[in-house]
Amino acid sequence: MLKRELVHRVYLLFAMLVIAICGCVAMLLNDSDTTGGGTVFLLTYVVLLPGIIPYLKTRTEQRPPSVIIWLNVLLLWMLMISLLFVKTNLHTLIFLCLNTLITQAALCVSYGYSARYGYSRSIIFGAFLMLLILSVQYGHIYQVANETTEAHLITAYYPMFLLPLVLTHPSKIIRYGAILLVTIIIFSSIKRGGLLALGAGLIVYILCSSHIRQKGMKAILFTLFGLGLVGTIFYAIASSEYGTVIERFTSIQSDEGSGRLEVWGTTWYMIQHSGSIAYLLGHGVNAVFRDSPLYLSAHNDLLEAWYDYGIIGFILYVITLVSLFRYTRRLIRKKSPVAPSIAMLVTIMLILTMISHVLIYYFMVLCCLTIGLLVGADTYDEHHE
Repeated sequence: MLKRELVHRVYLLFAMLVIAICGCVAMLLNDSDTTGGGTVFLLTYVVLLPGIIPYLKTRTEQRPPSVIIWLNVLLLWMLMISLLFVKTNLHTLIFLCLNTLITQAALCVSYGYSARYGYSRSIIFGAFLMLLILSVQYGHIYQVANETTEAHLITAYYPMFLLPLVLTHPSKIIRYGAILLVTIIIFSSIKRGGLLALGAGLIVYILCSSHIRQKGMKAILFTLFGLGLVGTIFYAIASSEYGTVIERFTSIQSDEGSGRLEVWGTTWYMIQHSGSIAYLLGHGVNAVFRDSPLYLSAHNDLLEAWYDYGIIGFILYVITLVSLFRYTRRLIRKKSPVAPSIAMLVTIMLILTMISHVLIYYFMVLCCLTIGLLVGADTYDEHHE
């Protein structure tokens, strides 16, 4: 059993490395708004495919939690609709479908391992290395993008989605270092949504940690210290050269959230004027960007899911989010050690779902990797108490 676990662990670490490398490619694609890199995506899926077998074995032994089931159903629906409504060239379709397939494979591979063996410190350290790899890639993109103009880089979100997983590592140096690194990256990107999501996520993490790990006056002092530390870091960076993002918050009323009100209104109009079949089943992957007169995505995952994957896709996405929220609440109530990280990830996802995108970007791969590992760890603990 030990040798089998070691083989599976080495495989998972290798798969995480490949996911990070593919993420670096996805960051370049986000920045250039193209659909190249199909070969890297295909190789990533080929690497992940064998790892689904432990998930299938685990599923025959015990029923996965509802959040894992609903995520799989949602991703399968997205894939089916993408193939059903082909309104793009074959190369682009394959690339977009691979993005969904990699997301589902990452969920199954991570949950399959963690539910069978729990997760070790080496796995979380692997997540920390992934965060560093994506941070280095962001640094390269940031340097090039800011040579000519001030760039607002959504690629800054990639390391942030791994932060909740890294925060389960027992080393304070790794945890605090990761928080500082991700905070600097988010500030440098000048993304208001990212700063809001990170700040809220860290506050939720601190409050949950205080509830689970401490009692009485010690809990209050721990909470105050944590909130004070986060506030100090944010203030210090806001006062530095990266503080431009604070000025962008003061301009929300004048620029209407970078034109989001117009984007949301246009997308809602498109939804309401869809045909009956399209209203039910959607228009296909990335359809808002393709059909909108603004040549922009919906900047809201709920609207995007409704237009791209129909009201059925919208309902499935809502059910998935509700299932994730209820599962998180259950973990907090039973004071699970992974509850703070799950709660932080859910907070980040919900905020960016409302004002940006998670579902249709490579971010979802990192989210599902984290969800799979943390939910699997809780499943393992339940069956080995």
